[in-house]
Amino acid sequence: MALNIKDPETEQAVRTLAKRRGLTLTQAVRQAVDNELDKDGMTKEEKKIRIAEGRAKLEALYKKYNITPTDHVMTKQEMDDIIGYDENGFW
Repeated sequence: MALNIKDPETEQAVRTLAKRRGLTLTQAVRQAVDNELDKDGMTKEEKKIRIAEGRAKLEALYKKYNITPTDHVMTKQEMDDIIGYDENGFW
């Protein structure tokens, strides 16, 4: 599953957090979201249940569409290559 952040300030904030803590971008986002969920009063057990439910849904999708999950996070260049943009933004 992918998350495409289109706001440059948010992207930079995630990159800064990841660098300061020695994390991947995914880990930085995960920690930030977990911290915010904790602030909202969700118990650790509720969080575990919600995560397990989300993983089960993902596993069902992987199976349904014969997808092999990967930890690789695509770069902007890789996304542009798939879409077909060149250096001028055209196909």
